[in-house]
Amino acid sequence: MSTRTGRDRARGGTRERAELIAAIEDAVRDNGGRGQLLHQAIAERFGLNPTDLKCVDLARTEPRLTAGRLAEITGLSTSATTAVLDRMEKAGFIERVRDPADRRRVVVVSTGRREQELNTAFAPLRDAMTAVLESYDDEQLALIAGFVGRLNDLLRDMTAQPGGGPLTTPPEGR
Repeated sequence: MSTRTGRDRARGGTRERAELIAAIEDAVRDNGGRGQLLHQAIAERFGLNPTDLKCVDLARTEPRLTAGRLAEITGLSTSATTAVLDRMEKAGFIERVRDPADRRRVVVVSTGRREQELNTAFAPLRDAMTAVLESYDDEQLALIAGFVGRLNDLLRDMTAQPGGGPLTTPPEGR
């Protein structure tokens, strides 16, 4: 008699495969939580919160970022987005400037003045991650890069859905 469950057989896997997938899911969840704690600690050094810090990244990388676009990307309300922008501006990370092509429009731009401080704050993580990644061969690194890229695409798609998609659905029993 087989020890595989119907779900395992449907996926073409074994109990060991299901346990490995569950362990990876747990590790990814743990990684996310620990990453949030690290970002909280770093954000506090700059008088920001973790959401603000992620918005600093968006201001550095998103072309022609407006408050409306930032609200769309993050799912924040317009008032919360304004508060984030106010904190980022006060901390010296961004400026709000008139769009030369449309003076009615305000664009959020990174000042670049605090880039070195951010790089220094994240250097221990970057160095430790590099050391871990150096222990893998090129084929393994390609697999890891593909996995992380696919997870990021999944998270981007989930948060881009109107209203936050499945992330805003209350848990069962509530």
